[in-house]
Amino acid sequence: MRKTFILFSLLMLVAFAAQAQRGGGQGQRQRLSPEEQATAQAERMQEEFGLSDEQYEKTYEVLLSSAEARREKMEEAMAARSREGMREAFQEIQEEMDKELKSIFSEAQWAKYEEWKENRPQRRRRGGNRRGN
Repeated sequence: MRKTFILFSLLMLVAFAAQAQRGGGQGQRQRLSPEEQATAQAERMQEEFGLSDEQYEKTYEVLLSSAEARREKMEEAMAARSREGMREAFQEIQEEMDKELKSIFSEAQWAKYEEWKENRPQRRRRGGNRRGN
């Protein structure tokens, strides 16, 4: 009986630790800093599109600037309670980011990026990676 209790306690401890790493299970997601967002996205792009180290550095700078602008615009829109304003601001930021990335990527990389972008909105319409979807 004692062994069962100890085993059960250990399993619960592991389950709670895993839940805490995923953001607490309360629908809360830990927000990444703009630097963390830019690093993760630049690494993904380097892997997906075969960016050189120089392209990676330039891409990181563009992504960092974009992430900072998105965070700022999101805070402004939330303060103004303007969902439409946020959508428009994000669209402008995305267009500017794309313009800058196009100047960094080769034609083949840009084609891969465009294809990758085409597949992303479908994921968003389905609710992204929210739980229960």
